[in-house]
Amino acid sequence: MTRSGVPCVPKITRPSLEEARWRSKIEAEMPIGQSTSDYVRVLQAFYDKVYVPAADRPTGARVDAFLASPDASVAGTSPEAMKRIIMSGFNLQSGETAAAREQKQIVKTGALAGFLGKELEPKMGIDQVRTRTEIPYIPADQREGELPEGIYAPTPQTKPTRPGDWDDKSISWNRSQFFSVNPTAKNIL
Repeated sequence: MTRSGVPCVPKITRPSLEEARWRSKIEAEMPIGQSTSDYVRVLQAFYDKVYVPAADRPTGARVDAFLASPDASVAGTSPEAMKRIIMSGFNLQSGETAAAREQKQIVKTGALAGFLGKELEPKMGIDQVRTRTEIPYIPADQREGELPEGIYAPTPQTKPTRPGDWDDKSISWNRSQFFSVNPTAKNIL
């Protein structure tokens, strides 16, 4: 950004293999196994015949027209990759919305053909958040009465397992057990 708040756009120079900016853009977009020099030749033709003579920035339609011309039809280059390189390298706007480009890509590749979204829904989904339907617990062995091990009967519990008796073994009040009071202490109130 410059001081006036306008984004700083680098000056567009004639594409060449010596410039790291152009070489990086080409190598990032071109398919593996193709020649970088073929792409540079097409980019130089675009720069000389479309970009420099234009009074204002070329549009996406002018780029498409150039890619359909014999100057851009070099064997060993991909027209889709070439368009992406031209649009990003020369800072051009495509003239269509992102949604339209995405829709064109979906139609072109056939991706998501017949997708309705039902594949994402859970099979046994419940729309209600607070309602839970759980299967009640049923024990595996439901027998009662006399079994080979003996008679199973509930044993009544007469004494609590942990009665909560005071057994602090210290003379002073323990902060971690504020309820521990010596049973021999007298009520002074």
